[in-house]
Amino acid sequence: MCSIWDKSLIGECSMLRTVELSRAKKTAGIAVTYRAGKGNNFGTCPSNCELNDSGQGADTIDPDYLDALLNAKPKKGLSFTYSHFHYHGWLDKMREVGKTVINWSAPNPVFAGAFSAMHKVPTVTVLTENHWEKLGKKSFETCEGTKIVRCPAEYRNIGCNSCGNGEPLCARMDRDFIVGFTAHGPNKRKAADEQTQGGCYANQGNCRIWWNDTAAGDQEETDGEKLTRFVSGLSPRAIIRHHVAGDIGTD
Repeated sequence: MCSIWDKSLIGECSMLRTVELSRAKKTAGIAVTYRAGKGNNFGTCPSNCELNDSGQGADTIDPDYLDALLNAKPKKGLSFTYSHFHYHGWLDKMREVGKTVINWSAPNPVFAGAFSAMHKVPTVTVLTENHWEKLGKKSFETCEGTKIVRCPAEYRNIGCNSCGNGEPLCARMDRDFIVGFTAHGPNKRKAADEQTQGGCYANQGNCRIWWNDTAAGDQEETDGEKLTRFVSGLSPRAIIRHHVAGDIGTD
């Protein structure tokens, strides 16, 4: 693992790509980052993630990067991301005032409903392609009574920048509902199938191009250092979505 104390390992570290103003449809107008291992897209993702069929990945959280991430919030702005690492590794730290909101990516709606309310963790989950059409509405309650709300960008002409009237649902720390994302892209059936490994949205389309480029890059800072410097230069009240691709693991 790279650390700020061992610059000799920089060349073997994970890579971080920063974009001040995204032009992607969903994230247009906000800042985003991409994170990858050196030469390995899934290098910072948990190896046991249900969407990761690469056979590679991280088994531990990068503590230096996690600390930087939690503090990487623009002045008077909003900061959020998602992680497939279990929330026990970061929830207590995140609960401090003014931190980045990390959404736990639950493996399925059952897990999401069972644990989000119990441990008061911001949670998201993936649903099948035709789930909402069959349901006929934009939200439903789990067996535990926790509401799952469909991502508004999936049925309205909005993105993260205008979601929730300027406060994206995923950037709300103490919300009492789960955000549900519909499986999409060429591997959407695999993503929604609990019995099949794989289907990561980031490993397809334009996102994959950016992710490949991130993994092929080089940098002279740790990801934590680079992120801290980047966010310090963002405008007040900016919104940032961290690692559109990648996670908080140690490469």
